[in-house]
Amino acid sequence: MDREAEFRRLYEANRAAVHAYFTGRTGDRQSAAELMQEVFLRAWQHQEKLADMPDERRRAWLFTVARNLSVDAHRHRHIRAGAEQALAREPSQPPQPASAEIIASERIAVVAEAIRRLPEPQRITLTMAAAGSMTSAELAAVLGVPAGTVRYRLSVARRAVAEALNRYDDPTQE
Repeated sequence: MDREAEFRRLYEANRAAVHAYFTGRTGDRQSAAELMQEVFLRAWQHQEKLADMPDERRRAWLFTVARNLSVDAHRHRHIRAGAEQALAREPSQPPQPASAEIIASERIAVVAEAIRRLPEPQRITLTMAAAGSMTSAELAAVLGVPAGTVRYRLSVARRAVAEALNRYDDPTQE
């Protein structure tokens, strides 16, 4: 017998029972039809193995696959429901106003300008500290100054940048 005819015979002999099984398990005819389709797709893929089995073993094989798919579908629904509940409990973050991006770029410009206005020793120390991830002792060795001087320069530079941002954030301070 040819492959298609054998599969058609298997399908016709078992489709109603497999569909009824899934309808009973899922309570949804559409889900049952989708799961039944998957069972018979697997049967088609394993047709050579099924060809040597007697009819009752083929039926048992189909229902073993059906049971496994049913368990997987149940787990999937359970996981999805849990994820949806978790997402529903998450506080939704309001969308950023369009002005947020403009304000962020203006603040960057304020920081850049504040750094440009620093005296050169402070500007160099600050940029090296920020870019190089070096300790004050390492910076001191590179710059040829005491570590205390490096820490002082960093403190003054950071304070100047913070004050510039404060003036931008609260223009009434001037």
